[in-house]
Amino acid sequence: MKKNINILYIAALTLVLGAMTGCNFLDKNPDMRASIDTKEKVRLLLVSAYTNANAGVICEFSSDNVIDNNSPDNTGHANSLLALSKMYDEIFAWQPVISSSQQDSPKYIWDGCYMAIASCNQALKAIAELEAQGINMDAEKGEALLSRAYHHFLLATVFCQTYKDEATSRQDSGIHYMKEPETRVKPVYYRGSVTETYQAIQEDIEEGLKYVSDEYYSVPRYHFNVKAAHAFAARFYLYTRQWDKVVREADYVLTTDDASTLAMLFDARYALVDCTDIQTEMNAWIDAKSPANLLIYTTMSQASYTAFSTYGRYQFNRDARDYTVSKAGGPCWKSRWPGFSVWSASQEYGSLIAYFYYLFEYTDKVNGYGFIHGVTRAFTTNETLLCRAEAKAQLNDLNGAINDLRMWAQGYDVNDGNRMDTLANGDVNLTLAKIKNFYREGANPNISPILHNTDISPSWTLSTDQLAVVRCALHFRRIESIHTGLRWHDLKRYGIEITHRQGTDPVRTLKWDDDRRAIQLPQEVILAGMAANPRVNMGDNVGGSGLSAVALTGDEPIKTNGLEAKALGAQITRESNDND
Repeated sequence: MKKNINILYIAALTLVLGAMTGCNFLDKNPDMRASIDTKEKVRLLLVSAYTNANAGVICEFSSDNVIDNNSPDNTGHANSLLALSKMYDEIFAWQPVISSSQQDSPKYIWDGCYMAIASCNQALKAIAELEAQGINMDAEKGEALLSRAYHHFLLATVFCQTYKDEATSRQDSGIHYMKEPETRVKPVYYRGSVTETYQAIQEDIEEGLKYVSDEYYSVPRYHFNVKAAHAFAARFYLYTRQWDKVVREADYVLTTDDASTLAMLFDARYALVDCTDIQTEMNAWIDAKSPANLLIYTTMSQASYTAFSTYGRYQFNRDARDYTVSKAGGPCWKSRWPGFSVWSASQEYGSLIAYFYYLFEYTDKVNGYGFIHGVTRAFTTNETLLCRAEAKAQLNDLNGAINDLRMWAQGYDVNDGNRMDTLANGDVNLTLAKIKNFYREGANPNISPILHNTDISPSWTLSTDQLAVVRCALHFRRIESIHTGLRWHDLKRYGIEITHRQGTDPVRTLKWDDDRRAIQLPQEVILAGMAANPRVNMGDNVGGSGLSAVALTGDEPIKTNGLEAKALGAQITRESNDND
């Protein structure tokens, strides 16, 4: 829809116009940009330091949270549904995306992140100049450094292999870390290694934490406020296995008092009891005043349309749904997950959680044209709590880990009559014995998967008890993060192997060390000279049959009257929370 302008085009325009003219014209900014020469202008620039691309979509459709409704189910029945675009066929098949550079594509993510990084770098340049004049720019510097780190982190988690350890990850390609505003026409970029990328991210995080402040935000959740910064640090340290630091940063966000922690979690009672339509419940999830939301931002994304029958080929359905919210249950609840609502346009084809619904910006209300927006909940207290639980399990603090996992489940327990298996005092009854039984070796692999931690890093060993608690944390994280793409990160971090069945093609298998765990760079970037991700080690060589028709090209406004309005609005219903 709205097209990004590559920063290189801006640099080229500056240089070319400057070379074409002389005399007094060179005393002016040739590209008509305003000078960033005051604190207020830096703050305005930092508004654009957050991507408008949803980096979670491509990860979610690569994960085991999405199935192909056109593949035969356990009765042999197959549907004949459209995908939203050909791009989703490519993503689901773990193939390079060559059909689209529009919303939710690798190119859109790449451009969106680097444009945000460009704003950060321009802000940091201006900050240095203002500091030289004796102006205190600490708060602005903290936000710029953290946002720069975050957008490089997004790029690394999408386009690189997982962090393994310092030595091993030097063999895997990272992404170019931009630390200065770009001014060259044809720059040569160095990808470096995953180790180098993560070291640079860590440097920016730790420097940014020194300065971050809530002092000038009118709506702190729209910026890297203090708690969001520490939640980001907790997730980063989780992914790089710095367990003590995960606990330290999460403690800062959540405190170490159980009652205080529980008060910060998502208000499940309000969402389940008081929200009677999906729009209202979505607003509850994305509320900037909710203590559960630490950082939220708006994206231009069509992904929510994939949850509806009209474009419902790839959806949260069948096994993906059964082993999260529908049938398989958990260590402290039975059958259907009782913690939040599940909505559907057609339960046969799949479901969605309310925060995946869309906001519509009308450009022509009479004819029903406009743009689809999504809201990314980048960091939440619920997810930070699960970061801490996993880290405690890795540190062999099993009682502490189980207590955090209990609080997460208790936060979703609305206490309206046997919704969860609870003790007399109302606490969710979660014990090591229950966890070991539910996540035992040899149980259903969707619930108790093989973790390739020692294959990823030989020194990364876990006891039987630790494995069970880590699996519990990963299961809870899978439920917590439906539609967000974080499940893909967890699959990569532990080398969990998954399969995709596309149409009637043979089953595709993603091995623990599969090259395709690093999503291929945008084709335009590769053609410009950036080294592509390798595609040598793959679990299969299945060719795609390309069964989808292209429903939307991605850049035209969406017409909401007629079929689309009926399919994407009126048919959304809340599914019953009764046990199946």
